[in-house]
Amino acid sequence: MNSYDMQNKKIAKIGIFTISAKAVSLIKCSFVFGTLAGFFSGVNAISPLAGAFGGGLGAVAFGAERMVWALLFGGLTFKIFANSIPGLFAGLYWAYPSFATRVLVPLTCMILFIAQPVGGQAFVYSLYWLIPVALYFVPKENLFLTALGSTFIAHAVGSAIWIYAEPMTPSVWYALLPIVAVERLLFATSMVVCHNVLSAVFAQVNISTAFARVRRFVSAQ
Repeated sequence: MNSYDMQNKKIAKIGIFTISAKAVSLIKCSFVFGTLAGFFSGVNAISPLAGAFGGGLGAVAFGAERMVWALLFGGLTFKIFANSIPGLFAGLYWAYPSFATRVLVPLTCMILFIAQPVGGQAFVYSLYWLIPVALYFVPKENLFLTALGSTFIAHAVGSAIWIYAEPMTPSVWYALLPIVAVERLLFATSMVVCHNVLSAVFAQVNISTAFARVRRFVSAQ
């Protein structure tokens, strides 16, 4: 494949992913407690896949785009970080299946959460973040388990930021426990669906590129 074909294919994939992310962002999934009008959306399911398809650079680029967009329309606040940074770390979870991304990140989030006085009283909430730690030691990669670990990384990072950004009582954090379970299973399942759909679409992009090369070769004869 020549550089021209590679560049066109890359541009096509970036365009498809960006359009898909913007489209699913219109789907509201669940209310963000502690806000007046905040909702998780479909973008929470697709943004980590920037790391799956684009590697570390893709995760960072997509995370930076979300951060810039949030800063332009929301200003520099802790809540902006809580809504933008988790997807970056979830993407890095896909891109780098390392001890740092899959064990150190969630354990650090647990420490930060429990170190906060309210978090210390609601420490049970942070036990969710042992899930990606446990999954790191599963010997065989599985798409759903990777998605599950990724969404809990996003949850860990977001919660560790949120507890310092928004005052909430321990009882509220405990009340969220069953909601988090349903919500994260929904995100993980949605991530698997999005991954399969995008994989199929990108495969067609590869096929189209291959056919274009064949046509150019035949025409040149």
